[in-house]
Amino acid sequence: MSEISVLSNQYNKLVETSDKVNNSVIVYKKKKLLSEPSNLKKYPKLFISSDDSDLAKNTLLSFLTNLKQILEEDRKESDFIPSIVLEDYKKKLDANQYLKEDIESLISFIDKDQVISEENISILDGIMSVLDNERNILFRKLRTARG
Repeated sequence: MSEISVLSNQYNKLVETSDKVNNSVIVYKKKKLLSEPSNLKKYPKLFISSDDSDLAKNTLLSFLTNLKQILEEDRKESDFIPSIVLEDYKKKLDANQYLKEDIESLISFIDKDQVISEENISILDGIMSVLDNERNILFRKLRTARG
């Protein structure tokens, strides 16, 4: 397979992961917003369907569990992160020495269907920021490979 094909496949996998997880984070941000009574009055048309909520929960639980395994073990493969960026992604996440505990806490909150805190949202945003950065780097590599 050519270099461009490999990069393209890896990039597409990363885009799919990034979009799914970002959409799930947005659902949890909406849940947080809707957990405050004053926001229910401000945004009466804002709601989250049970299907969206279930999909977000399953996506985030799978992603975070996989991420936890990547950080705890020396895994070279991931269900969500393409192999071409996995080591760099892991290295950037390892810079936060408390991330493993934070991920465990997030998994627990999400699994129990609890409203996540601002701190948890900040942790998710940090994880997604690194993922989106990897997406941009891979896009530049793909663009450079095409000439």
